[in-house]
Amino acid sequence: MLNIQQIEALRKANPQLYETLKRLAGASLGPNQGWSLDNQITDGTNYARVVTGALTEGQIDPTKSGVLMRGSVPPTWSGTFTYASTTTTLTWTWTGLNIYRADGTTTAIPSGSLAVTGLTAATTYYFYPYWDDTALALAWVGGGAGSPANAHTAKTNLSAQQQSLQGLIPLSQGAMVAATTSSGTGGGSGGGSGSCLRSGTMVLTKERGTVEIESCVVGEHLRCPASAGGESWTRIQRIEVRDADTFIRLLFSNEESLDVTPHHIFTLADGSPMRAERLCLSDLFVGRFGRITLKRIEAIVEASHKITVSCGPTHQFFAGRHAASVLTHNYTFSS
Repeated sequence: MLNIQQIEALRKANPQLYETLKRLAGASLGPNQGWSLDNQITDGTNYARVVTGALTEGQIDPTKSGVLMRGSVPPTWSGTFTYASTTTTLTWTWTGLNIYRADGTTTAIPSGSLAVTGLTAATTYYFYPYWDDTALALAWVGGGAGSPANAHTAKTNLSAQQQSLQGLIPLSQGAMVAATTSSGTGGGSGGGSGSCLRSGTMVLTKERGTVEIESCVVGEHLRCPASAGGESWTRIQRIEVRDADTFIRLLFSNEESLDVTPHHIFTLADGSPMRAERLCLSDLFVGRFGRITLKRIEAIVEASHKITVSCGPTHQFFAGRHAASVLTHNYTFSS
């Protein structure tokens, strides 16, 4: 019995003989009953058969049941979620979400919203959104509180794992955090970590000089670059403080550092926006006193707070662990 390695060697060395053997094998038992040179063979050491159920147009398809899903190249995604809150409801809204796959294709997620009712006032909840490649729909991990029961009262590994089952693509890095109000209405952003700086980050204000970002209030002005060169001020329009425990620490060539959430956006020296989770050591940044590079990137898991700031008319400002010296982007809230 020929194995796959021997058949492949024959096909390459003598394609005419290979085709002849295929025809002879196919006719050996009469019409439609012959032996298949390609299928009725023994798997070899280097080559083996793949069932057609694992293929799409001749290529192995990780979404098919014939593939053992113990690991694969994960897709990435862009866009964000925003939420509005009352004392008993949380409503998530999403627009412009796109999934980028390893084969270069893109899946655009239709805009939509999710309203969860029956919640407790002044309470933090955790949400786990994902894209279902079979149903072609955005969905949420259930088993929590509220109606529908998508609001989880605690972070759990099981909920995060449910986002990544076969055929599902997680749309957050761990839980998205949202909180009901003690009175009135509120809101914020999600998408895993939000676009935020860690508490303790220093900024330069027009009113009080260099201060920690969490001490800032609406109406104060942050140091930012001017469009015509030089420096200017941009006004804080909204600021929020939330619990967080996952950060990326960036250490720069100017001996400055920043702790930011993975989805925090930087404007690179060439003008392109880039999320912190996608930065690399070759990226070039704008410093307050010249261009700077990255020396090291670290993942930090510590209980802390994230600060989300929206400012205008300029949506960038300088910040740093010790002084306001690295250009970073603000977050534009959806109202």
